[in-house]
Amino acid sequence: MKRIVRQGMLALAAIVLLNSTAVMAQDSEVTDKDLYNFALIMQVIEQMKAEVSPAIQAIIEAQEGFDTNRYSELKSAGDDEAKLRALGANDFEVEFMALIIKEKNEKTDAMKEVLNTTVKALLGAQKYKLIKSTLSVDPDMKAKYQEITERIAPADTGA
Repeated sequence: MKRIVRQGMLALAAIVLLNSTAVMAQDSEVTDKDLYNFALIMQVIEQMKAEVSPAIQAIIEAQEGFDTNRYSELKSAGDDEAKLRALGANDFEVEFMALIIKEKNEKTDAMKEVLNTTVKALLGAQKYKLIKSTLSVDPDMKAKYQEITERIAPADTGA
């Protein structure tokens, strides 16, 4: 989790350095710079999300006596002991699922912290909400956003 927070904070620092001008007063107009900053924020969050599943899978693979198939069978119950027992989970599986859910929650909390920090630094909550809601109804803004995201997307390393 510390690695994810550290990566998120490093990404935030890079974003802030790239966008060193102060965010102007919150108004209802979305500028190209606002949309660019929104795209940067979304890119950081997507990269962090992409690290969660492999991290959880690594924990599962490192645990003897538990595999990804069994995890798939039990994940719908989360860490609810009664539901896990109903799915046939033994004591070990109940404890291990609680550990996995805790790890997922920590990573999710870290992503939320990074999101909140970057939104405050680059856009402000109102501007963020405005852009997010407008993207779903404004095809012109959505097209411009797609163009920006394609331009700033990290290169595919084939990994």
